[in-house]
Amino acid sequence: MITASDSTAGLKIIPSDTINIPGPRSKYNGISTAAAAFKLTDASSLQGGFVQVLDANGNITNQGVQIGDVVYNSSTARSAIAYVTAIDSATSLTLSANIFPVTANLDGYNIYSGNGVDLNSEEGFRLVTQNIKDTNPAVTTDTTAGYRPSIVVAITPSGGTYTVTAGENFKLGTKLDGSVFYIGMGGSRDFSNPNIVGETIEFNQASIRAATGLAQGTGDYIITIDAAMVEFTTPSPDQRNAKAFQVYCGGTTAEPVAAPCDIYVTTIDGDDVFFEDVQPGTVLPVVVSKVNIGSAAGAGNGNNNTLTTATGRYVALN
Repeated sequence: MITASDSTAGLKIIPSDTINIPGPRSKYNGISTAAAAFKLTDASSLQGGFVQVLDANGNITNQGVQIGDVVYNSSTARSAIAYVTAIDSATSLTLSANIFPVTANLDGYNIYSGNGVDLNSEEGFRLVTQNIKDTNPAVTTDTTAGYRPSIVVAITPSGGTYTVTAGENFKLGTKLDGSVFYIGMGGSRDFSNPNIVGETIEFNQASIRAATGLAQGTGDYIITIDAAMVEFTTPSPDQRNAKAFQVYCGGTTAEPVAAPCDIYVTTIDGDDVFFEDVQPGTVLPVVVSKVNIGSAAGAGNGNNNTLTTATGRYVALN
């Protein structure tokens, strides 16, 4: 049991349905120096870079960032949370969410130790089973025509930057005129920690001719993977590694002290509890590991939505 009087650290809470409250102390902070999807880049870090460094005797001289560490976009306008899925280099990290998306706004960040991100083979990015039609903006075709008409056949990619894995399969559909109508993507594959958005899957003329069984027809079919073709999944946080926090509800200009809080939390024992109309200045009477986003009231379900209209309204006490 902890009480507010026992606490020695405080941390702004960014609600998440999948990431436990991190830290509580920041390991790294700075300002992103470039914007790219699902990345944090800081080429001017004064903290020794993101990669762990050992001296000649094997002693750690720079702790570095670890997979599973939690990253905050600390700007007021774009406050957001993600965790590290890969350490690309001393200046670049791959993240589980695209929280630094706007090139014109290079936002501040904080990196904390993660408290229960469970990284395993069932976590990461993978393709969603679907048909990618020739009208999809993500498709580049070199005027495909003249292949065997009106068929659906299995086809193997001929190239591109995307790595096909065991269990995945592709099918090709053609129109009456013998042009490629769609490529169907299906089957299961392992999840990939690196983000696959932007990678390409190519079906060249030779591969299309081989699949249709007709030695004629021209044109390629190249798919550039976009966000709509990808799913990201992560297991529930590991409660064994969760830390104990209490939650303080405050007030801001946007949510003045007269406005109560709604807070949906997961306790340190893994129970989900929704506290409604919590008065500002209150410390919740339970020990929690996570503040959830939840969902607003809808047909067939009750409201369990944490109010997120005021950045920094909730503070984790530890």
